[in-house]
Amino acid sequence: MATGDPRRDDRGTIPAIVSVASVVLAISVFLPWYTADVAPPFAAEASSGWDASTFARVTFGLAIVMLTAAALLWLDARGLVPLDAEVARAFTWACLVLALTATALVAFRLVRPPGPAEFLARDVGLFMAQAATIVALVASIGAVRPRT
Repeated sequence: MATGDPRRDDRGTIPAIVSVASVVLAISVFLPWYTADVAPPFAAEASSGWDASTFARVTFGLAIVMLTAAALLWLDARGLVPLDAEVARAFTWACLVLALTATALVAFRLVRPPGPAEFLARDVGLFMAQAATIVALVASIGAVRPRT
């Protein structure tokens, strides 16, 4: 079987996982990413990723593009939208690159909050975003790795 051929997953499980992870990532950008050190989660003082960081806005765009590519791969696996093998392979690699980029952007904001960050604590949305990017990345690696 060809390396990186998403058609080997005849039920579309991997594109479905990437699609769900992309949706979770897109939603998490609007959840609280940072809050005051002493505030509870979802406090009124919390700021969403969208409000706090340009990186989060870029991550949202990456999530939408990754969702589109993964959804097309899923529709192809279901036989609803036939894609050429090379196009499907390109979409698979695009998902991998997008997931890797989103993982790096969210990880950077996890390690280095936007300034001034001396009294900021990380909130639930940031951790959800990191989990979603890791799931999408692992699934995308599974889609492009060679089968023996």
